[in-house]
Amino acid sequence: MRPIRKKTKRPNVWVVTRRNGFAVKYEGYRRIIAGGLTQRAAVRIARTVAREFGSELLVQGESGQIRFRDSHGSDPFPPKG
Repeated sequence: MRPIRKKTKRPNVWVVTRRNGFAVKYEGYRRIIAGGLTQRAAVRIARTVAREFGSELLVQGESGQIRFRDSHGSDPFPPKG
């Protein structure tokens, strides 16, 4: 018999604005993965991390609003609800 694996919640990966540029961080954690980057470089790093974890990528614009989001996990199709 196979052991039952619990699904662990993988943290979303955010690209957030900072005083010195953009930073990459996990949702719910204070520490940043990488900082002081251009938005393009931050999105590249964040996309790589999100693919590795199979989680969602969220990108903030300079105004602080979410510019776009991209899911790298398993999305059921059609969605429930």
